[in-house]
Amino acid sequence: MSIPVLPRITDYVDYWATHRPAGEALAGERGRWTYERLRDDVDRCAAALLAAGVKRGDRVALLGHPQPECFVVFLATASIGGIWVGLNPKYTTAELAHVVGHSEPVLLFGMLGPDDLTQEATLRALSSERHIRVVRGGWPSYQEFIDAATPDDRLSAARREVAGLDPAAMIYTSGSTGKPKGALVPHQGLASCGVVQAGQWYGQAPRKLCDLPLNHIGGLGDISTSILVAGGTVVYLSRFDPAEALRTVERERLTHLYCIPTQLLAMVATPEWGESDLSSLEYILWGGAAAPRSLLETLSKTGARLATSYSLTESTGSVTYTDPGDSLDVLSWSVGRVDPNYEVALRRLDGAFAAPGESGELLIRGSFITRGYFRDPEATLAAIDSDGWLHTGDLAVEERGGHIRLVGRLKEMFKSGGYNVYPREIEVALEEHPAVAFAAVVGVPDQRWGEVGHAFVVPRSPVSVAELREHARGRLANYKVPKVFRLEAELPKLAVGKVDKVKLRLMAAS
Repeated sequence: MSIPVLPRITDYVDYWATHRPAGEALAGERGRWTYERLRDDVDRCAAALLAAGVKRGDRVALLGHPQPECFVVFLATASIGGIWVGLNPKYTTAELAHVVGHSEPVLLFGMLGPDDLTQEATLRALSSERHIRVVRGGWPSYQEFIDAATPDDRLSAARREVAGLDPAAMIYTSGSTGKPKGALVPHQGLASCGVVQAGQWYGQAPRKLCDLPLNHIGGLGDISTSILVAGGTVVYLSRFDPAEALRTVERERLTHLYCIPTQLLAMVATPEWGESDLSSLEYILWGGAAAPRSLLETLSKTGARLATSYSLTESTGSVTYTDPGDSLDVLSWSVGRVDPNYEVALRRLDGAFAAPGESGELLIRGSFITRGYFRDPEATLAAIDSDGWLHTGDLAVEERGGHIRLVGRLKEMFKSGGYNVYPREIEVALEEHPAVAFAAVVGVPDQRWGEVGHAFVVPRSPVSVAELREHARGRLANYKVPKVFRLEAELPKLAVGKVDKVKLRLMAAS
């Protein structure tokens, strides 16, 4: 479908409210939003943010599950030049404290819902010492907040100051030093990537499920903003439930299902997979990891087209796409061909560009990529070189026909269930245990999760695997906790004295 490229992602709210006011934009547990209602709610929320003192460049943080109100807060914040910071509900309080302490938001929304027994304690822990104003997600509090101000000339003036390259959101992705880094995602990146996705995947008025958290580029970019750009409908589920996801596809007549492979594996394992009417699906899409051939064979029986792509938080959106006619065999290993709208290259370790058939680091360049890491110039310079190339750390090969095959990673990061996991963060957490002298973590392939962590621990005093697992669970999000712990007297080392992680991966695989 043909969609104009607008300078700011939030411009599409007004665009579709003008061209398709009665069209359904969002649906969730508390109701449905037409594009006209979405524009009105975004305007009122933006006016309330201005009244609360939010200025261009200020951060507004939100702790919440996927739901329409959370997306409204994102759009309102970005529309006045604020930077929206999504807080991962899976993070521990310590991890949330790091993100909040680093980003220093002027306002914190707590929207986990009234049934969440941990929200109040978490919000107090995050806001008390920092004196951050808190808006709770209970219906009266959130509604009172957006009703507290009326859109006026200040709103129009604030929006005129917002440029296309201004950051709309800050998405935290774990760094190799062990602490999450805030990648600044520009308006123009979300808008242009949404237009490309619409051309690749969407017809008229697509309807897409979102049960990925909005602090994840998949939930925010690949689903919510890309559908906004296309003038379609996002149907939110606050938590992933495989059976309920399938029931939602049938009930809402969804046209697009975007998941990580672990979610799809869970869906096909339910009785609802064989019982649900999935005939409305035009595309089943996945990202974050490769999908097993056996899963693809099951998905193909729905009659929907199957497709995948390559992206990372720092690229804002997908830069490669598979074709509708690609075979299951190709879909099992390829992340597609480079879209002509993007500049992508493969660079060998010696600095030369790789020829077809040679492996090289996948590099991306363009105005759509991250503006850098918030308050981390060193990490920004390491990721984006002087020629503007974003270094992804992924090794890839261009195969026959232009298909890109991922073959490994320059960095030690691995992906588990679609999330980036960095070993050093886990190692630091394990080494905080008084009985641990040293820890090393590697990622190994796993059919369900894509990759999982294996931890090798050298104890300084007696400790059990159960103790280590419990220790890790108290400090890390569940997807970061190693699936396997091994106690070792010593670890293999390279000549320079560093741990030989190649040997550790071989040990883990055996």
